Amino acid sequence: MATGADDVPEDAAGITAYAEAIVTELAALDAAPAPDAAPAATLVAALAALHTAMRAVLPGRQRARPGLFDRLLGRDVVDQHDADALGARMGVLLVDVDRAAAELRAETAAWRERAAAAGPALARLEQAAAALRAAQMEGGISCDLRLRRAQHLDTVRHAHALSARQRQLVVAQQETLLERYRNIRDILLPLWRQRADGAQAARGVARAVTAAEIEADIAHEVDAMTATLATRAPDRAGPKETEA
Repeated sequence: MATGADDVPEDAAGITAYAEAIVTELAALDAAPAPDAAPAATLVAALAALHTAMRAVLPGRQRARPGLFDRLLGRDVVDQHDADALGARMGVLLVDVDRAAAELRAETAAWRERAAAAGPALARLEQAAAALRAAQMEGGISCDLRLRRAQHLDTVRHAHALSARQRQLVVAQQETLLERYRNIRDILLPLWRQRADGAQAARGVARAVTAAEIEADIAHEVDAMTATLATRAPDRAGPKETEA
């Protein structure tokens, strides 16, 4: 790794290939496939489906308890069957949500690792260009070649820095989605279940309104996640190599 003017070669071939290992390292990071949008989209779609099922639960929870006549007609059995079916459906949807979140978490971890790896390599490339300029100031027959190589390394570094920023943006967006998922999964959904479940307590208006308010909070989270998907980082355009 080049760190100073003393490390810069004197011959033309050495100058032309100076810091090429760092350029290759950065090119390998950029050669990775573009972020897969499927896990994030699947997570948002699964949460939207779960939210739809939750909205279907609330009207049934707000109905009055079946009276004697309703029980004679079997309406209480029908209502219980509908509630059980909705509960089972929500259970299946929740499994889908958790599976999608696990896939997105793995995708995010991989991209976080790539984003972190670019920083040190970019710093070394900047040091290499500075070393070439320092050596160029000393004069000699190769001073012009050193300057052109330094300019080339600057161009490559700026292009890869843009790609690195785009990777960081992808990571930030996916972490935002996961944070909203955790808020729904760990906080809002359990609270909603407590409020919506009228089996152990009276089904008063205040309780139903509270459940509806929590459902609205979940709707807001899902809408925000959908908006995040719409503003994902654009596909990166990798830097093109030119002759030094």
